[in-house]
Amino acid sequence: MITTASVHNEGAQIVYDHQGSGPLLLLISGGGGDAARHRRLAALLAEEYTVVSYDRRCNSRSSGDLTRNMDMAQQARDAVAVIHAMGHERAYVFGNSCGASIGLELAAHHPWTITKLIAHEAPVMSILPDGRFWQTFMDGAHDTYVKEGDVAAMKVFHSSFVGFEESTVARISAENITPNSQFFLSREFLPITYYVPELDRIRANGVAVVSAAGSASAGAFYARTAPIIAERTGCPFVEFPGNHIAFINDPEPFAQALRDALR
Repeated sequence: MITTASVHNEGAQIVYDHQGSGPLLLLISGGGGDAARHRRLAALLAEEYTVVSYDRRCNSRSSGDLTRNMDMAQQARDAVAVIHAMGHERAYVFGNSCGASIGLELAAHHPWTITKLIAHEAPVMSILPDGRFWQTFMDGAHDTYVKEGDVAAMKVFHSSFVGFEESTVARISAENITPNSQFFLSREFLPITYYVPELDRIRANGVAVVSAAGSASAGAFYARTAPIIAERTGCPFVEFPGNHIAFINDPEPFAQALRDALR
């Protein structure tokens, strides 16, 4: 059974869902920012873990200041607030995409809250040898949003995806025009792409981390970050099945890979 609750943190009401029993496992969403993306994955993991996922501030059911740009440090503090609201001091953490970046921020500045972090395809392009190229690409996608709107911008953004059929990318682009899209493109997109993780600090903190990328994501900028994160933090690199959002479109094998990584 899914239970819904909320916690107030720094001017926002953060709404979260939880189910299952066992050690606490926090799932952090990337772009689009809500718990619904983890619904199928959470159900598969709930026999072994108390699984909690939440709508990030200003997304879906959670409130917040829609006029402010995303602050990665604040996002990490929101995650801490959810962990504490569940009555725990620490949790296993899984983050995909921007959620993985938030997980890295947690590991850098709130290491005591993490039992183990699984960072899946963090889009931290600043650590790539061709990071400047990809930042220019993302700046262009944002310019497209300003000039032509969300549909055109998502089309540009999703052209960087690897491991999807062209028709699937078109469908994803259409499906991702949600009530959260405007906030994502206007207030989250650039802060996410410009985020620089403090990998040396994470290593010094001694946080247990697994850096992961999907087998179908090979060559994608967001997957090429994973082995670099592993090397610089001194943690394992693990290949997961599927593409960037395999936890949504093929959750069973993804859930098994996540179980193995958590163990």
